[in-house]
Order: sequence, then C-alpha cells, then structure tokens
Amino acid sequence: MMKKESINQYVNVATAVIQRSHQIKTHLDYFVWLQNSVAELIPHDMLLTAWGDLRQQQDGQLHYDAASNLKDLRTPAIIDASDRVSEFLGDLYTYWIASGCDCFLINAVSQNVIFQKIKTVFPDQLLEINSLLVYGVNNQRSGEECLYVFFSKEYKLEINVQMMDFIMPHIDYILRKIKPLEQLDVLAVADGVNLSSLSEREIEVISWIKAGKTNQEIGMILSISQNTVKSHLKRIFQKLNIGRRAQAVALLANVPSTKLKQLQVQQGAHSVYN
Repeated sequence: MMKKESINQYVNVATAVIQRSHQIKTHLDYFVWLQNSVAELIPHDMLLTAWGDLRQQQDGQLHYDAASNLKDLRTPAIIDASDRVSEFLGDLYTYWIASGCDCFLINAVSQNVIFQKIKTVFPDQLLEINSLLVYGVNNQRSGEECLYVFFSKEYKLEINVQMMDFIMPHIDYILRKIKPLEQLDVLAVADGVNLSSLSEREIEVISWIKAGKTNQEIGMILSISQNTVKSHLKRIFQKLNIGRRAQAVALLANVPSTKLKQLQVQQGAHSVYN
C-alpha cells in the first residue's frame, strides 16, 4: 500500500497534467502533452492506441494511433503493417481479458513471446524498448473496446493502479475529441510544414534532431559547439513558431528525409548565388 505522502504526490502531479490537457486542440498538442507531461507519471516513448472490435481480432476493423518519439515508427508505419500489428494486439487483448484488470505490465519484454511478434515487424525501432504497460477501456454504449499500449525504455515500470484509473479516462477523452492522424492527414502535415525560411545549416541541425541526436552529438557531427547548436535551435523554433524540442520532433516526424535533403541543397545553392 502506498504511503499517504506518495498518494498525495501522485494526485498533485496528475492534477497538473490534467490541467495542461485543457489546451489540447490538435494531434501535435496531444503528442507534446504525452511526452512532456504524462511521461512524468507514465514513462514512455510511444503510446500505441487501437480501438474497434478487438474481440473479433480482424485486421481492417481496427483503428490506430501512434504518438511516438521512436524513429520511423508513427501511425503510417503501424497502418502499413496493420495485419501483423493486429495479431500482436489480439494477444494483448486476450491477456487483458484474462487478467480481469484494467491494466497490466510486461517487464523484461525480451523474454516475452507476445512482444517478439511486434519486434519482428519493427526490429530496429523497438530495439531499446524494455517494458510495456497496457490499459484497456470498454465502451458499453458503442460496444467498442480500446487498448492503450505504452512502450517504454525503462527496464522496470512500477505503475500505481489508482493513478492509472485517475489519468487514463482523460487520455481516452482527449484522443476521442481530436482528429485521428490517419495516413492522409500525415501527408497533409508533411506538405504543410514550411521549412523554406530555414538556412542550410538550420536544416542540417533539424535533420539530426529528426534522427534523434542530442545537442552534443549534433555539435560533434557538424563540428560546432553546443552553444552554437542551441543558437540554431532558438532561431529554428522562432521560424517554425514552436517552443520545445518535442514539438520539433513531432512536426518533422512525417517530413521525408529526402525532402529535407533536397531543401538543404536548394538553400545551399541559394546562398552561393545571393
């Protein structure tokens, strides 16, 4: 049983997290909120959500959303591999029903047969994932069920059930009220990101941000100081009208690397002739 002080601490953090959710309007807002706020309570690198007729476990009847900071693992990738992803989710669903609980943990996933099914689909992307947290919701009105699967690099998650029951209805509500980021939406986001105002060097920097590199790593790759990297990031954030690194990652997630490279070449040529 948790001590009273620990429970109060959870409640205070969870209350602050919920208050921040009131400003969420878009999927980008949702992603940033998960990474910057919800992660304080549930450490994770991707939240995969699936809803529909999970009982039938038939591909094509399920809808997916992946709020992820894992490289090359976003909603379109999940949809493209939906036949095999649905098998993985079907196993988790069966486990969830058998448990009789709203949520369950799978630590030490390298030894788990269920996890190996999804890892064979995304071997490189899930290489550092060590634990899963699964939370299920049954909508009695519509008959639909929903699974929330948190993928974490933490070796051992210790989640309080009371806290999960407190925070998860809010996550469920927010995802239901925003527009799902389906494939067509993803393409629209990619096309809608205006990077033409960025310099050649700034495009280099954001390309490495997209690849998941730290400021120190970017500095070493480009042979510049960390302070210079920070200066570039500040200007990039201003030009893209964002305030945090997580927003940049989300914004660039669906911009093809080839598009960044092409723009970098164009900006380089522009700087030569002007």
